[in-house]
Amino acid sequence: MPVPLRALPVPRLPVLSWRYFLDRRACPLPAVTDAGPALPTTSGRAAIAIALKALGCGAGQRVLVPTYHCPTMVAPIVALGGQPVFYPINADGCAKLDVLEQLLKDGATAVIVPHYFGLPRPMRAIRALCDRYRAALIEDCAHAFFGRVDGRGIGEWGDFAIASLTKFFPVTEGGCLIQHQTAARRVSLGRRSHSVNLKVAVDALELGVMHHRLAGLNVLLGGLVRAKHRRKGEPTQAHLTPVEPIDLHTATARAEADFAEHALPFRKIAAVAWRIVKAGGTGRIVARRQANFNRLAEQLSQLKGARPLVMKAGEDAAPYVFPLWVDDPERVYQAVRRSGVPVFRWDDRWPGTPELIDDAGGEWSRHIFQIGCHQDLNSAELAWIVQTLKQIIDEGAAPCAGC
Repeated sequence: MPVPLRALPVPRLPVLSWRYFLDRRACPLPAVTDAGPALPTTSGRAAIAIALKALGCGAGQRVLVPTYHCPTMVAPIVALGGQPVFYPINADGCAKLDVLEQLLKDGATAVIVPHYFGLPRPMRAIRALCDRYRAALIEDCAHAFFGRVDGRGIGEWGDFAIASLTKFFPVTEGGCLIQHQTAARRVSLGRRSHSVNLKVAVDALELGVMHHRLAGLNVLLGGLVRAKHRRKGEPTQAHLTPVEPIDLHTATARAEADFAEHALPFRKIAAVAWRIVKAGGTGRIVARRQANFNRLAEQLSQLKGARPLVMKAGEDAAPYVFPLWVDDPERVYQAVRRSGVPVFRWDDRWPGTPELIDDAGGEWSRHIFQIGCHQDLNSAELAWIVQTLKQIIDEGAAPCAGC
């Protein structure tokens, strides 16, 4: 039978709640902000751009990036005039070190290395290669705000570390940059208006009310929020807008506009977003994400047409998403999106990304569904996600409006 759409959408990312402020349990893992002084930015991609600018990345300079990526990882390189050079990854998400070393021998300004899905990847060997060939290491912690790897906290391995706040905290904008390399210059950021701060605060409040996470305010403000969204459209469904493939010329033009000298990525974060991040309890974030990840692993392992890429989060990780390998992704991906399941896929890679020999990046971009497992998913929502995936992937059901 068709999968009915939920009356109340499942939050795709963390939303504001009273528990966020009141649950102050100790955090068992270091945060990326523990690695050094943090420069708050408007986003994770902005932090990449600022790191590259600090390194003086310009015309023709090579920056090594993995074949499995979101285009926002590559766009800042191109916008600053650099040349993205793609390296392959193994089936565990780690860089193929022999290929990476050969690329470093040919020269590189920097290497961007991500901790996919919030599961920390080994960094010691890559750190050694970057030191040997004098390339800066940008540790991409956009998926991993909390964690530990090879005996160090997340964000301690890179000359720079970047992170995304919206993936872990109930804010609608924000990232941060940790700069360990003292030789690189510091980039000054433009100011933001008071109206931006007000909008960011209102947006966070509205999402909490819309998802019924703020008892008391749900009643007082719920009617106003629902009326606004009926008039302007449901913001949580904006991700359903079709993404059309674009050519390299168009992608480059967009990147140059997005990362122009005075564009948003080179401006300060809305101060209220940073205050919200600093005001919340972090122990709950780690504990809930580990528990939700492990619950999804156990229950989704029973699917016939898909399998968990990883069966356990581990004590050193606070996952961003749950990676699910789907055997026939093109048949079911749009149905999963329309159902309301919080799902992402990196099939929209940077134009011209090569298909390399023995590289998992290409397959991952098609087959890996990134399923939400954040701290603000409750038990009923997790059960609904599992049941919906089972119906669509294994039973061929499709979501329908009005069911």
